[in-house]
Amino acid sequence: MITKRILFLIVLFSCFVGAAQDDATRKLGAFLGKWQSEGTFANGNQVTSSVECRWSINSNFLICEQAIKMSGGDHHQLTIYSYNSKTQAFSYTTLGDPGAAPTSGSLKIDGNIWTYSTTYEHDGQTTQVRTTNEFVNRKENFKVESSDDGGATWRKQLQGTASKIAD
Repeated sequence: MITKRILFLIVLFSCFVGAAQDDATRKLGAFLGKWQSEGTFANGNQVTSSVECRWSINSNFLICEQAIKMSGGDHHQLTIYSYNSKTQAFSYTTLGDPGAAPTSGSLKIDGNIWTYSTTYEHDGQTTQVRTTNEFVNRKENFKVESSDDGGATWRKQLQGTASKIAD
């Protein structure tokens, strides 16, 4: 009898967690699982990474941890995605290598295309950064571009592909 009660509680908890997640938040699920990626920077340098994405314990946030290998060394980052139902907007926050300052921005999801937007300032110059992910089956194509002129001109910084290797 105790086994059936425990099973019932697990099923009940699973249903409750699933109900807590609204349709918009579920869109973030496109990035669930383990991914391997490779890309090329504008200067020709290569980069590879592995990413694992999973739901937070209450399924309100998508959490992705990434290990990056590039010529300048290995890097790690943690990105948390969320949806604000009041403003109907997606956002993300990324923590770079442990101890680095976080970066945040907005995320637009239109079908299978995710577009991240953020800005940063350096020496009084504002730079916009736009990252586009296109999910097709178990693959993802990505491109990172930047603009120093308010979005009139975009320069490719990085382009590559990722493959989902596990759910």
